[in-house]
Amino acid sequence: MKIILWCLCTACFIGCFPIQQISESDAPQLLFQSPLPALPTSIEKLPSEISLAVFVLENGTVEQVRFSKSSGSNEWDSLAVSAIKQWRFSPARLNSKPFSTWYHLRAPLHYASPLLFSLAEILCVTKEIADSIYEALDQGKEFSKLAKQYSIDTSRDNHGIIGEVDVYCYPENIRSTLKGLDIEDYTKPLLYGNHYVIFKRIKKTE
Repeated sequence: MKIILWCLCTACFIGCFPIQQISESDAPQLLFQSPLPALPTSIEKLPSEISLAVFVLENGTVEQVRFSKSSGSNEWDSLAVSAIKQWRFSPARLNSKPFSTWYHLRAPLHYASPLLFSLAEILCVTKEIADSIYEALDQGKEFSKLAKQYSIDTSRDNHGIIGEVDVYCYPENIRSTLKGLDIEDYTKPLLYGNHYVIFKRIKKTE
């Protein structure tokens, strides 16, 4: 089975610049990441963690990436930058308004086999809405109909279905919950950046 290199970002943010007076909850939060590239033959071993700065735009996309320390391979650094530019964050907020900023992060590197689940989601603006949807699910309401009606993500147009996803793409609080999810089960509302999300593991479509 293929082994993939992941940057396991767990409480890894260590500051932003220029300095802004924002709370931890208003700082950028990693929502979704793609794996880092495989090791080139020119590198025998990568460091156990990486330290870098990303410029996160108001829409949560990554525009620029700067490594604090090179891996020792220009080839790997370039491929890693391309992968990290595919990551998605919740944007930083100041006085409830999103703004673009540089942000430093430091995170351990980890090899893992892909863990692919077919998932559906309901993304909610507030915890109150997510809690009410979770209660409706417990009462037997259909996940797909609730996603179509209440989700703020574009997946609502597909009844919440997002397809097959490697759970390692998600931050730790979501990743650990999804690992224990059986087919047809759904999660409690989970904090996801500035919003809350409910996931359901569905049967793989052929």
